[in-house]
Amino acid sequence: MPTIAALALAVIGIVLAIFGWFYPSSGQKFSDDQRLEAKGVVCNAQDVVRQGTQFNTNLQNPVPGDPAGDLAVGTNARLSLFAGGAFLHQSLAANPAAPADLAKTVGDMADTLEALSINYLAGHAPDDSVQQPLRDQLRGQIDVLVELCQEQ
Repeated sequence: MPTIAALALAVIGIVLAIFGWFYPSSGQKFSDDQRLEAKGVVCNAQDVVRQGTQFNTNLQNPVPGDPAGDLAVGTNARLSLFAGGAFLHQSLAANPAAPADLAKTVGDMADTLEALSINYLAGHAPDDSVQQPLRDQLRGQIDVLVELCQEQ
C-alpha cells in the first residue's frame, strides 16, 4: 500500500509540474488604479531624468578655456546620465504595476543613459561611432516615452 501511495503522489507531482511548465503563473495582479499610479510615478521619473540630463549635458563652462570648469561641466554631464539611469531602474523596481510597454522603454532608456555615461568616462566623443548611435537610440526612446506618458 505505501508503494502505491508513493507512486500515486509521484504521478500527481509530475502532472502538476508539467501543468506548471506549460501554464505558468501570470504573476502579480494589479488593479487599474495601481497600474495608473505606477504609470504616473514612472512617467514623472523619466521626465525628471530627461530634464536633469538635458540641463547638465548642455551646460557651458562659465569661464571658457578654464580646465577646472571644463572638467566640472563634463563630470556633471556624466553624473547626470549615470544617476538618471540608476534612478529609472529604481523607479521601475519600486513600481512593478507599471504597464509592460512603459517599463520596457524606461528600462531601455536607463540602460542607454548608463552606457552613454560609461562610454564618455572611457573617452568617447559625443559624435563618434560608439556614442552617436546611442544618442540616436535615446532620442527614439524619449519619443516613445513622450507618447506613452501622454496617454494618462
